[in-house]
Amino acid sequence: MKIEMKPPFSHSPLHLVLQNQYMEKNLRSSSVKLPRLLKWARLLRAYFKNRKDREQQQLDLISSLPDDILHIILSKLPIRDAAVTSAVSKRWAPLFSTLPSLNIHAASFNPVNPEIDSDDDESNVEDVKGWVGALFSVLDSRRAPFQKFEIDVEILDSCGGDFYKVFDDLCAAGVQELVIRNYEYWNDIYEIPWPVYFCDTIVKLEIVNCVLDVPLKFTGLRAVKSLELIDVTVADNHLRRMISRCKAIEKLVITDFNKVKNIVIRAPSLLELVISSFRPLAISLKSSPRLSNVKVSFGYYVKDKYSEDEYSDGDFRLNDSEKTFEGTNLMAFLNGLHGVKNLRLNFSNVYRMMLSKEGVALPTMLSPKCYLLELKKLCLSWLYNYHTFNMILSCLLNSSPHLSEIIICVDTSNDHKYCPTALELDFWDKQSPAECVKNHLIIATFYLGSYKSEDCFGFPKFLLLNAEILKNMNIFYILRKLQEESETTKIKNELLTMQMASPDVEITIKPIISRYRYIPNF
Repeated sequence: MKIEMKPPFSHSPLHLVLQNQYMEKNLRSSSVKLPRLLKWARLLRAYFKNRKDREQQQLDLISSLPDDILHIILSKLPIRDAAVTSAVSKRWAPLFSTLPSLNIHAASFNPVNPEIDSDDDESNVEDVKGWVGALFSVLDSRRAPFQKFEIDVEILDSCGGDFYKVFDDLCAAGVQELVIRNYEYWNDIYEIPWPVYFCDTIVKLEIVNCVLDVPLKFTGLRAVKSLELIDVTVADNHLRRMISRCKAIEKLVITDFNKVKNIVIRAPSLLELVISSFRPLAISLKSSPRLSNVKVSFGYYVKDKYSEDEYSDGDFRLNDSEKTFEGTNLMAFLNGLHGVKNLRLNFSNVYRMMLSKEGVALPTMLSPKCYLLELKKLCLSWLYNYHTFNMILSCLLNSSPHLSEIIICVDTSNDHKYCPTALELDFWDKQSPAECVKNHLIIATFYLGSYKSEDCFGFPKFLLLNAEILKNMNIFYILRKLQEESETTKIKNELLTMQMASPDVEITIKPIISRYRYIPNF
């Protein structure tokens, strides 16, 4: 019997059955015996089964991915959608109950409403009892401990007893990343349960709008490498105790504290520090030898006991019982940065007025033992070119002998009534160049809210005249009015025709459409 072979379909059992003429003739013949028919039937069955399997594999390639990839996919879905996948097939059945991370917010267990986004994390819990019951149902179905658990709801305080057990179980099971957000600013804020303080497995901890009542002798948090505290209410000694017990901490973020007035940091492993405060705050670095990156915003603004009328110095006042010493606090903070390589500071106008009200002259440089010997990159942001800010800049330049890059952001908003004084206009004409300016500064970048020569270009001119190895000077500004174009051309010509200390410097001057807020962090 000769069988004709035709690739590629000729290799299939169906071809052998239907395309071979001899078999077709026998199939039509009544003399075909039952064993032969059964053999052909098995061939047909095998072919269709193989084809079905191949089609299913082509349509469901995602199921062949490893568990860790499927876990990542499920973690991006709302909880309801992720849970439904357990009924898709045996392959997907165990995945939801073994998800390494879970993000819980108000909409996670609210009744389904087609008019509301099911993944809206800004909605409120509608049925507290049903919501908590659904949460416990998910937690009870777990087959593996969480690596990351994130909860963001406004009912943490009202259901404190239930959530205490949740955190107790999480910590006992070895959670590594824990995020607790309680965005309910109008009611009592949530007090962090004690099991969190005694957990030895947490590596990353983020707490938002909660109360920290740190136990006197807690033994946990030794593995924490990243600690973020945002809108937290805590006393000075409790915060100091918590930070000092986190021996492994490498990144510390502190934003808008309540109650705290003094932050004392003892963290031998700390590499990065980010602090943002809306009210007076003293920062003291006692023992952080590895600290490399620091970003601090003294973003003080008028609130409660502070008042200000149209940014007028004469109308700004601070209660006598709340007197602060911002100049002393600033110098104490800078004295602890001797090993820092990247420094970014932001100063609000309220901060400047508080500093000016003290009437204390800032030093022209730090103590030699506190010099910022490792500082390579400095970024400063402030409002207009006030004398106080120039003094801070001058002090930092004189205390940073190896500085190679500087970024200055000057916000010249139209709603601020500023008239530069003679002291501010000729400040840099009277300064001697620091060691870093003469021998180390390579890049200088300026982000200006407008293009006005009287208050923006004193320092750039100072650098061009004195920076001997400067390679790049970049000036970005917002061109607010068409009539400023002529002044822009005038300033460009003036800078380009100056007698520059560095023959290789390249000057770039161009407008931008956004202010300095898009400057990349270090």
